[in-house]
Amino acid sequence: MKLLFLTALLSGPAALAQTTPPPPTAALAHRINQLMRDPAEPDTELKVVLTDCHITQVVRQYRPNPTPDATTVQVSHQKNGGNWSVRSDETVTFELTLGSEWSQVTALTYALQHAEKTGRPYYTVQVNRRTKSENGSSSTTLELPLYTPDEAVARDVVRQLEQLRQGCGGRL
Repeated sequence: MKLLFLTALLSGPAALAQTTPPPPTAALAHRINQLMRDPAEPDTELKVVLTDCHITQVVRQYRPNPTPDATTVQVSHQKNGGNWSVRSDETVTFELTLGSEWSQVTALTYALQHAEKTGRPYYTVQVNRRTKSENGSSSTTLELPLYTPDEAVARDVVRQLEQLRQGCGGRL
């Protein structure tokens, strides 16, 4: 009996470590990234990254064949909690990165869309960001396409993003 108890006690932390779920933001980002895969566009990668109190969207189009003599271009900008960058190189035709602090996000909504080529329905989550400066205010919208015709899925993603935003001091 003592041996059984000792074995259970010693193996408990290892077993617990194996079954610990990923952090909620990592699981949410993984789910969104799966939903943003468009089977009709295999050379285009859409990705969302949720870190601390920041959301980043990456749109990347790969070259079908790497081109060693392609011109490398990279431009980026960071200001007032937001960031963007554009890049191109021998393997990437075009990459756009847009990011924002959750505290600057004023609204999260979703809307039904239809694919141009196929007419297939899907939902887009809009992440609206507004900032104020001495020159006035500006707004940016990140659009996260969710390739599902199920409105409940889009609503649940927005609900979870809203919880994340609220936990990071997002505006009401």
